[in-house]
Amino acid sequence: MQSLAVPTAFNPNDHTADEVLAALRGRSGNRRWKFRYELLDTSNSKTADLTNILGCSVEQNWLADIKRKASFELTDDGGINFLADRIRPYVRLYLPPYGTDDWVEWPQGVFLLSTPSRRDEQSSILRDVEAYDLLQVYADDLVSDRYTVTAGTVYTTAISTLLGSTPKNITASSKTLPVAKDWDPGTSKLSIINSLLGAINYESLSFDEAGTAVVKPYVAPSSRAEEYVYADDENSLMVPGVDQTLDLYSIPNKWVLVVSDPDQAALVSSYTNTDPSSPTSTVRRGRTITDFRTEQDAADQASLDAKVARLAFEASQIYEAIEFQTGLMPIHSGNDVYRLTYSPLAINDRYSEHSWSMRLEAGAPMAHRARRVVNV
Repeated sequence: MQSLAVPTAFNPNDHTADEVLAALRGRSGNRRWKFRYELLDTSNSKTADLTNILGCSVEQNWLADIKRKASFELTDDGGINFLADRIRPYVRLYLPPYGTDDWVEWPQGVFLLSTPSRRDEQSSILRDVEAYDLLQVYADDLVSDRYTVTAGTVYTTAISTLLGSTPKNITASSKTLPVAKDWDPGTSKLSIINSLLGAINYESLSFDEAGTAVVKPYVAPSSRAEEYVYADDENSLMVPGVDQTLDLYSIPNKWVLVVSDPDQAALVSSYTNTDPSSPTSTVRRGRTITDFRTEQDAADQASLDAKVARLAFEASQIYEAIEFQTGLMPIHSGNDVYRLTYSPLAINDRYSEHSWSMRLEAGAPMAHRARRVVNV
């Protein structure tokens, strides 16, 4: 989740996090918004402020390879190179009293543009543009020859090399490849990077709202602090109506991961849910439901053990899903953890948000889809 302690570049009067939170919650009345758009070059440097954007929506899906997408409706004034330029939208929140030009703002991602068809409408040329975050660069960049990372290479060093000169925030790992690993010609760099990340139990590659690549270890939502609280109280931004789904029927209670490589000893790791308090455990169900997978890579036995524990935990997250709407909340990022309290359904628990969507328009709702952080 983006910080409420907004940096000076986006908070010229250096408002405190409490002041920003009060304005975000509309404690002084209706919230006032503005939306602006920067045109960027291929190095993400700003070249202009765009004034021809008629509408925009942004969506984020943490479970997808390309995690963030946007749609723009704009007047084609000839100022955008759709094959090279990028757009970074901002959501600006004004702080009371509203007669002053006092605001904070949050970026919503850096987007590559498709080349859409044009249409004539009331003497204007309009375009509807689908756009994708910078992960698309690495999904489109395929290796032309067999790509090899040699044994002994530090995983995060190999990842940094693949990322190239893009701005990046990498949490370094000391783990090295136990044997050489290679990929066929035509494999995307995104696939290679995510394969390397998976081997050391890191999150899949993502880009933050400013356009920086993020490489960091996976941390279970249960081990992370709550970043926000949604509640149906006097501070509520929630729209009445919450959908809650729970499906325990086909949930595994045993997970087995196997790594088989001719150049190293086979690695096997398993995890079994035998917790008598868990409704899906082998003890409570009286039978075993196994999820067996052959992994392509793992740095060592400890990494494989961590991966199977992560797989078991993540499997438990899908069983209670929740969907709800709020007013615009431009502080969301990806995989946020928050508490949700909703009295009509007696909900009061922690959730990890895997996707959201919003239209950059005053008064528009924001849709949230999250999973409960529970072990079953």
